[in-house]
Amino acid sequence: MLAASSEFEQLKFSRRQTIGIPGRGFLYFASPEDVILNKLLWGQASQSEKQWRDVLGILKIQTTHLDVDYLCDWGERLGVSSNLLQAFEQAGLAD
Repeated sequence: MLAASSEFEQLKFSRRQTIGIPGRGFLYFASPEDVILNKLLWGQASQSEKQWRDVLGILKIQTTHLDVDYLCDWGERLGVSSNLLQAFEQAGLAD
């Protein structure tokens, strides 16, 4: 899982979203998928209810914009796939 985690860190950096601010520079934001996966990892380590609520909120708000294949692939690689599936169910997104 350490190798997957390191690869994930590199990938999420390349997937970040950039917004230019004229005369000021750029702001960088993690993709919603990467935020979900990170929060699942953090929540797994800490059992934090806040992380779980955040995941559900992102899933509900970003439903039509999420790359579900990416989430499932990296959820499996990072060892959070069962939590991800549970989150899909609780957010009303399970097939």
